[in-house]
Amino acid sequence: MIRSRLHPVLLVLSLMVAAVASPGHAGASSAGPGQGDRPNIGYRFSYTPIYQFETDLDSGGRFDVQRHFLRFDIARLIDRHWTVGLGLGVDYERWTFSDIDGLAGVDLWNEIFRPGISVPIFYRTDTPWRFGVIPSMDFAGASGADAGESLSYGVVLSAAYTFGPDLMLGLGGGIFERLDQSEVFPYLVVDWKINDRLRLTNPFRAGPVGPAGLELVYTPNDALEMGVGGAYRSYRFRLDDSSVVADGIGEVAFWAPFIRVGRSLGSRCRLDLNGGALVGGSITIEDENAHELGDTDYDPAPFIGLTLKGRF
Repeated sequence: MIRSRLHPVLLVLSLMVAAVASPGHAGASSAGPGQGDRPNIGYRFSYTPIYQFETDLDSGGRFDVQRHFLRFDIARLIDRHWTVGLGLGVDYERWTFSDIDGLAGVDLWNEIFRPGISVPIFYRTDTPWRFGVIPSMDFAGASGADAGESLSYGVVLSAAYTFGPDLMLGLGGGIFERLDQSEVFPYLVVDWKINDRLRLTNPFRAGPVGPAGLELVYTPNDALEMGVGGAYRSYRFRLDDSSVVADGIGEVAFWAPFIRVGRSLGSRCRLDLNGGALVGGSITIEDENAHELGDTDYDPAPFIGLTLKGRF
């Protein structure tokens, strides 16, 4: 796993969870008339295992990836203007390379760990405007990497305008420092109820790995959803500090078109089946100072996954 003394970080995360979730938190308010003193607070979780099927590297060799994404979010309505939350996430990837020992003179990795935290803050004005600020940080490293050298951090900003009960549009952007590389990206904020069955929306969080993407969702009935969409993703991670290039950096990038079929499991849970392909994918290797040592593209890689998500 990522090596370092992470106990202080875990303690800070625990205190932040307690601060947001505690009924005595400053700004707690009633949920509304007739609901007593119950605070306006909600919890959401999701777990997504994904298998990326084996595909060929242009430089020679093949690989496949098992990915696991775990998310837990708390959101608290402070008053009619302010909503503050806390997002915790852990990503784990298991890579299997075949017929290749290294890339750009660097030993290849077997596992990648990416724990992270975000603090979403939203402000709704008395006009149709809504603003968001989401600072976040994560540690991204291959097994054996130094956690102290694996920190990425930044902020996502957004501004959206509600044109009516069926349409919200806006713009957002992220500013991140990711392992010796600064990155700025824009994305479109959209929530458009085209009709009673069709909706165009952002399916993913915007964060260090890229913009939120777009998804067209069809809802034939209250229990079933079908969606088609896509997003661009890129992420960087610190390599094992015992490799030939100590504290080097790996970067993975791809476009991910997908289809999704989801079904409600009661009023608070949903199970989604996801499938698609990673296209335009690339892997880049850099030294510890972010100087590129080499890169390779890879063929389209089909994937399939499940997402279990719920709220309480």
